[in-house]
Amino acid sequence: MKKLFTLIALSVVFNLTSQAQPSTVTVGNTTLDVRVVIQGNNQSNGVDIPWEIQWGPDDYIWMTERFGRVSRLNPETGARTTILDLTSTVYDNSESGLLGLALHPDFENTPQVFLAYTYYSGGIKERIVRYDYNENSGMLENPLTLVDAINGNTTHIGCRLMFLPDGTLLATTGDYQNQSSPQSENSVSGKILRMNTDGSIPSDNPYGPTSYLYNIGHRNAQGMVYAPNGVLYSSEHGPTTNDELNIIVPGGNYGWPDVEGFCNLSGEMTACNSMTNYQDPIAIWYEGSTIAPSDLIWYDHPAIPEWEGKLLMTVLKAEHLKVIEVDNVDGTTVVSQQILFNDAHAANPTSSFNAGLFDRLRDICAAPDGRVFLATSGPSWGTSGTFQNSIVELKNAAYSPTAVAEEDNHLNLQVYPNPSNGNFSMIFPKELVGANYDVLDQLGRTVVSGQVRSGKMTLDLSGLSRGLYIVRSAKGRFIADQRLTITE
Repeated sequence: MKKLFTLIALSVVFNLTSQAQPSTVTVGNTTLDVRVVIQGNNQSNGVDIPWEIQWGPDDYIWMTERFGRVSRLNPETGARTTILDLTSTVYDNSESGLLGLALHPDFENTPQVFLAYTYYSGGIKERIVRYDYNENSGMLENPLTLVDAINGNTTHIGCRLMFLPDGTLLATTGDYQNQSSPQSENSVSGKILRMNTDGSIPSDNPYGPTSYLYNIGHRNAQGMVYAPNGVLYSSEHGPTTNDELNIIVPGGNYGWPDVEGFCNLSGEMTACNSMTNYQDPIAIWYEGSTIAPSDLIWYDHPAIPEWEGKLLMTVLKAEHLKVIEVDNVDGTTVVSQQILFNDAHAANPTSSFNAGLFDRLRDICAAPDGRVFLATSGPSWGTSGTFQNSIVELKNAAYSPTAVAEEDNHLNLQVYPNPSNGNFSMIFPKELVGANYDVLDQLGRTVVSGQVRSGKMTLDLSGLSRGLYIVRSAKGRFIADQRLTITE
């Protein structure tokens, strides 16, 4: 069945600077200042195809460039410091090169950095490597290869890296232009892989304790984010149609190459009905064209209220930022979409236009104070070698964090269904993940306690007496509570 969504074209107001970048952009009722953090014309002072940008615990941007360089970038001054040079090792051609980066979730105590890159050894291969960050030398050292010799190509490489709340590492792999690989459980290509930080295989992997496979049937997924609602989202490149937004589940089959986009054609329906745990996307772009979606983040900050609690997705081919709102029940339905920074595409979203304000958008990250940073990737596909890409900051200068600090202390906790027969779900804000929760009766006595292990959790309290209860969680200055009525 075809699914239709409302596309809201937001107008963008801008003034050109000497670098042809807008000085401001307007999103709804919010004006964002635009500042180029770094943009040079050579290897020393520029950046070339920045593929991954991550906000680090040191308040620097940690960045990979596809030609083989890892840097720490001062977001205030634009000063870039090389912390690893892999240019003699990385095979950089078209879409291949140095790609994904992830920082250990407990970086302060375990300063490790994880990278994915392609190299040449009797053909193009891909590997995932762990490095130690030496704060004294400011360099990445002691490489440990976690997974090696993944089949590669000049295109369809993946490879986004991301940690799950349980501390395991996910890595997307492309089909490397071999369409027999995504459906084969004997191949690690066209998959999402799950591993421990030492490269060992988690014992609870869905395809068994000897398989890295977390799910199968992917063409070329280049975005992943684990949202506060407990849902893992992924963006994926389609062929000439049907780019996808997927919800990733363990052991899921995402159809490629037998299903493109929704499973809605007769041949596709035969294929997906025969697959174990087939998963339809929750959105596609489009049945007649593609937009080339790249990375995803979940924006959860009041500095830009129009984006708060929504997915932000960078787009390459159609040169825009897509704002995606999902439902607040279980996050499995797209409620609305907005196309930003490309009015031509917003006016005709089933076509592609080279008219984006920032050219192709490769990646995105957000600072704790609500600023958003975009990694641009030039006006054309492929490797330019001109070092004229940029990292751009979007900032709401009118936002005052002190004015809303007290209001931010009390967060929203969702409990549903409510009233309930005792079986219910809870959606915790990300600030409370890792905290404890309590269920209190009407006399304030704790009847159940536990840990908030993920943004979305389910409880079975059907053994409790009917009546009114309070679900409460607190961590540091943050607190959330919600009334719960249990009926027979």
